Amino acid sequence: MSKYKIVTYGTTVGKEGIIERETLTAGGYDDFELIHVPGNDDEKFFEAAADADGICAWIHLGDEEYRRLPKCQVIAVPAIGVDRFDLVAATNHGICVANIPDYCIEEVATHTFALVLDCCRKITFLDRCVRAGRFEASSPWPMFRLAGRTYGLVSFGNIPQRVAEMLKPLGVNIIAYDPFVEDSVFEAKGVKRAATVNELFEQADYISVHTPHLPATHHMIGTEQFELLKDGAIIVATGRGGVIDEEALKMALMSGKVSCAGIDVIEDEINNTSVLMGMDNVVMTSHVAYYSETASDDLKRKAMEHIIDVVRDKKAPANLMNKDVIGKARFEK
Repeated sequence: MSKYKIVTYGTTVGKEGIIERETLTAGGYDDFELIHVPGNDDEKFFEAAADADGICAWIHLGDEEYRRLPKCQVIAVPAIGVDRFDLVAATNHGICVANIPDYCIEEVATHTFALVLDCCRKITFLDRCVRAGRFEASSPWPMFRLAGRTYGLVSFGNIPQRVAEMLKPLGVNIIAYDPFVEDSVFEAKGVKRAATVNELFEQADYISVHTPHLPATHHMIGTEQFELLKDGAIIVATGRGGVIDEEALKMALMSGKVSCAGIDVIEDEINNTSVLMGMDNVVMTSHVAYYSETASDDLKRKAMEHIIDVVRDKKAPANLMNKDVIGKARFEK
């Protein structure tokens, strides 16, 4: 009989827990039972996880849900952001919550770059025209070059730093806003620091938003910031929905203050709806910037490593997000 039980849910793209099993097998961890709950049925997940020692799940979890996980010692979040998880409640229940902050840097940066190029060159918009039978020699939308323009990065962590590296060879002037990153990082990357997010919006022609969604960042970009933009700016969002006030962005898109937007994340991803859907000057993808086969496999391996650290080795996982849990964590007991 297996000593430990792991349940995974909402993390597999067509592989039914194969990478997780391979990780356990490669490490010789034959004392684990791995249960993968496919599909999108939360109740099935909670039934399977009622006696789980560790879980890897992409699901909203708060105090009520944690009460349904009485044995759980660790949650390996299959993502960078942890906005779906109540960290205070997890700490109160003695559950460690660990994310995977370094698994999809290249993918999200590349997706951001692709959306910026799409918005500049109007690839998606022209494709729509051609498919509708309008094969025109000139674009009905204005196009802009990147060289010589100013690009603003809202946040300057690993992903936007990689975006900056991709843009620099194209002759783009880059500025970034992030109050939590040291000046030395900006200097090393050759990126100008904006003192405030408003200063960034005043100067930039193109902007990508990479900020995590937290209470302090909810709708941090709204009407005030859009009014500061030069006419015809481009906005790209590949971080988390809720950072941008979508109603305010819609008004900016309608007025021409923002010429077009590339959006991978929206505020209401539970119901998958946004006021931006259906707008002609918006390119939207379905929160897939993180994804590639390689990144997906890396994610699952690292999630298993977090769970093994806590459940079997009785130590705090790398990337522990609720550090206050130490001293009262279930794995310590």
